[in-house]
Amino acid sequence: MKRKVLALFLASAMVLSMAACGNNTDSGADSDQSATTEQTSDAGSADASASADASGDASGNAMGGGGMGSSGPAEGQIGSWSGGGTDASTVGGNDYAYDAAVYVEDGKIVDDESATDRLDGGEVTDASASDFTIDDSESGHNGIIVINSDYEISNATIKMNTTADGSDTCDFSGLGSAIAAYSANVTIKDSTIETTGVATMPVFADSYVGADNGSNIVLENCTLISNGGTLYKDYMNSPDQATMVAPPWILGIMGSSRTTNAMGQNTSMDFLDCDTQAGAWAVLSTDSGTNMTLNIYGTTLTLNNKDESLIDIQAEGGQIVTQDNPYTTRYGAGYGTYAIGNAVEIFAGATVNVGTYATIFTGGSATFTSIEEGKTYTLNHADGSTGSYTATESKNAVVNSDTFGFMFHQGSNTLVLEKGTEINSNYATFLMKTGSSGESATVTVDDTTIVNGGVLIQVMDNDDATTGGMMDTDDPENVNGGFMNFKNKHEENAGFNLDSATNGGTAQTFTFTNGTYNGNLYNASGSDASTFGALDATTLDVTIGKGAELNGAAASTAAIHVTYDGSVYIKDTLKGAAVEDAKDATILGYQNTSYTISEYYDQGHVANVINYNGGNDINITLTDDAVWNVTGTSLIQSLTIKGDAKVVIPEGVTLTVNGKDYTGTTLTADSL
Repeated sequence: MKRKVLALFLASAMVLSMAACGNNTDSGADSDQSATTEQTSDAGSADASASADASGDASGNAMGGGGMGSSGPAEGQIGSWSGGGTDASTVGGNDYAYDAAVYVEDGKIVDDESATDRLDGGEVTDASASDFTIDDSESGHNGIIVINSDYEISNATIKMNTTADGSDTCDFSGLGSAIAAYSANVTIKDSTIETTGVATMPVFADSYVGADNGSNIVLENCTLISNGGTLYKDYMNSPDQATMVAPPWILGIMGSSRTTNAMGQNTSMDFLDCDTQAGAWAVLSTDSGTNMTLNIYGTTLTLNNKDESLIDIQAEGGQIVTQDNPYTTRYGAGYGTYAIGNAVEIFAGATVNVGTYATIFTGGSATFTSIEEGKTYTLNHADGSTGSYTATESKNAVVNSDTFGFMFHQGSNTLVLEKGTEINSNYATFLMKTGSSGESATVTVDDTTIVNGGVLIQVMDNDDATTGGMMDTDDPENVNGGFMNFKNKHEENAGFNLDSATNGGTAQTFTFTNGTYNGNLYNASGSDASTFGALDATTLDVTIGKGAELNGAAASTAAIHVTYDGSVYIKDTLKGAAVEDAKDATILGYQNTSYTISEYYDQGHVANVINYNGGNDINITLTDDAVWNVTGTSLIQSLTIKGDAKVVIPEGVTLTVNGKDYTGTTLTADSL
């Protein structure tokens, strides 16, 4: 039997007249955005808040309003997200119209809300479901919903391969998810879950409406696959959660599938010896919420759909014209995880295979480390509880990325790489997008193998701001008349901008120990300060410590975006080096002065020219027995050498420190 929508509204609740998630054809400028202005960067949408600066909101406030909002929950709302419309006469859909095969609440199956005839075989009780199959192709259906309950699912095969285009599914409310949990403790073992369709995901975890704590989800020996689908024609790329069913293109990614999503307060998900896959966008996401935890042990994360030209991103006539992403040669575009809202993410013996980034940071932390066979590890959960995992084999954490390693672009962030971790990216390892959102990062790298395209650290101005933000309400290309949609084109002036910039007081702090690290360090922040007046430069502080050797140049620079051919030229011919002449004809010939949403993959790809703008400082410290072999023209503001450390500068290479040049020499603590 088809379940009815639960009425979970307060008597005084005001239903938000916002468009349904994924249906913004009628979300005009008169939409009620009152719930969007109260969010902070620690309680916003991972992809929405991450791009909020594009709206001109330098505080990082989320767009679209996670959380309940001041008016209380809406009719049918189960989780923490209050942005879903419920009045179909004024809104293009209902993000709370749940229709589940099994609906469990407060430890009991709710018969009137469960369509159990969709299950084949197995045993389903108030506490568990095992040895069953769900094969449901109806868009918008849910498999199992669990609320305020302990529940175990085992030996299940769930296939929800639909033609959902994003108009009747929502991965902020959990509508259309195979398994959705709200302040529930759910264990899923030895199961396979596959979904197809826009915003149709295998597992969704959230807080129950108004609850202090979210869900604890444990997945053991499971295979999760989210294939995604084709966006409906009228979809406009937006950070507004009330309509968003694809990532903001200014992040440099595209797609329509997330394998899992953790939301709400104090939600945790444990992935233990699992295989997790998504078509493109994201594998394991954290989103609108605070203090979420992902424990990823012995698990593989993979983005598929490496050739996007084989699958239409959007229906014909839409905003996005499908074409192949030239950078994604092995994996699909997108990220392995998002770190937002003080999220804590542990990658222990995990393998991350992605087209664009291992992790995007917007106010969270991640640790990549190894596991040892036979050793038992404590898994810390956001609500204070713990779990455990015993490794069946020894494994290092490994990242394989077609493009970048990690991207940071909002909030305060922490990244730790340790114990044999391997990071393999074809372009920059660490991409820091700064200047408009107070972004800062503390990165510690120890006993890690890093391979890149010649650039170890690239600091640049935030694409969110330089792309220009949100459409105007009267923008002729903004066909739905709303203001919550991104401009669909990036444009920049020809040539390098060598104007002065102001340091905004933030810093990107790196420490490297116990390993040989190759690649150049460039700080191009403030390159666009005179064009986009709100952009500040940031400081890059690098410590090369005990047991570490750095082979590369380090320089304050200015940057311009370049085409794919330009990126390949910089990687293969220049080996990642900056040029010294701002009028270099070859580099300027590769400048990408204009590209559209369909070329989303051009975001973040830049060329550097040596240039100190007064704010883009680089400070380098060497300690213990560290060695820096300077391989190209370098321009930094301070150099500190301690202990037995040394800086080796060969003939023909110049290191400039605060105006003083060094060449053909070795610098030590005594000689500096």
